[in-house]
Amino acid sequence: MTYDPYGQQSQPSAPPPPGMPPPPGMPMAQQYAPQQAGVEINGKAVAALVCGVLFCTTPLGVIPLVLGKSAQRQIEMGMGIGRPLAKAGVVLGWIGIAFTIFWILYFVVVIVAVTSAASSYSTTY
Repeated sequence: MTYDPYGQQSQPSAPPPPGMPPPPGMPMAQQYAPQQAGVEINGKAVAALVCGVLFCTTPLGVIPLVLGKSAQRQIEMGMGIGRPLAKAGVVLGWIGIAFTIFWILYFVVVIVAVTSAASSYSTTY
């Protein structure tokens, strides 16, 4: 039997409608279970942690504190996961606020000490 290039050629058949078996000779498509999406991590919780690390020793420590509290409220309402991230952001925010208060008090004490020393020096001479 020889191949006739001008003869009738078999056309590829269209896939069968859903639920119907494929015609004989057509390969069966593999069936995969639909992939379910997982629960997402709350973006504010991640932002609170990142800002907490970046602003841990600055007056901007308020930012992770606010983001972390907001993320904790959203997580309680079921809007994602990431409670440890939010909590870490809140803790780092409080550390940033504590550092800010410490440095403000430090500079106030230094300024008072320098001015009192300068005024006592100028009155003695």
